[in-house]
Amino acid sequence: STPDGVRLVGWFVPAEGDRVIVLVHGVYSNAWDGQTPDVAHAYHDAGFNVFLFDSRGQGRSGGTLGLAWVERQDVRAAVDLLLARGFRAGKVGVHGTSYGAATALLAAAEIPEVGAVVADSAFADVRDVMLGELTRRTGLSPRLAQLLAPGVGLVAQCRYGLDLDEASPERAIAAISRPVFLIHGEQDHIIPVESLQRLRSAARTSTTVWVLPGCQHTEGVRLAPDYETPSPLRKEFLLKITTFFRRHL
Repeated sequence: STPDGVRLVGWFVPAEGDRVIVLVHGVYSNAWDGQTPDVAHAYHDAGFNVFLFDSRGQGRSGGTLGLAWVERQDVRAAVDLLLARGFRAGKVGVHGTSYGAATALLAAAEIPEVGAVVADSAFADVRDVMLGELTRRTGLSPRLAQLLAPGVGLVAQCRYGLDLDEASPERAIAAISRPVFLIHGEQDHIIPVESLQRLRSAARTSTTVWVLPGCQHTEGVRLAPDYETPSPLRKEFLLKITTFFRRHL
């Protein structure tokens, strides 16, 4: 269970070593779909223990979505479980994808036991994503959608009790003192690559950055829209993420 009492369902995949990676999947997803299983296999093949779980409100877990901010408690619960199993602080890495990448950054800012973070396609500010979705789904112009921004903040406050200034990956990354690897597709239309630039500018720690040429949202391993076709960057992607954690955990 999480600190706020939500029951999560997770899976521990053991390996020989003393390092472990926590995988945080994206929104409208679960631990075993999309590219997450491929990433899990790559880490395990590289000698890492792996812990996957369904985030709150998704898959088999309880609770409701919390704009990535509330989900940081899910990561806290996963790390606490691993520490209880004997893993040491600094030997735990977190790899998040999309919404899960934002969660990973928000969580790592508050969990000193996390030794390093991979954030694949994170948003810098959830308001940008919400306004972008509003534009796509309603056909409103970006300018008109921007006028509705105060209402977006009000909805977050009323429904989730969130201050969106506080629940900001851009703010969180400035508080992370461990290595971070930021990855983003050059042609991402869901979370534009400008988010990566904002996160990199805000970071105050060792930050590795990789913009995937010609790629859309989270296309490092598999290609949109069905995410079944292997990405031409697949081998390089999996090598880079495993090498990053080998170096920093």
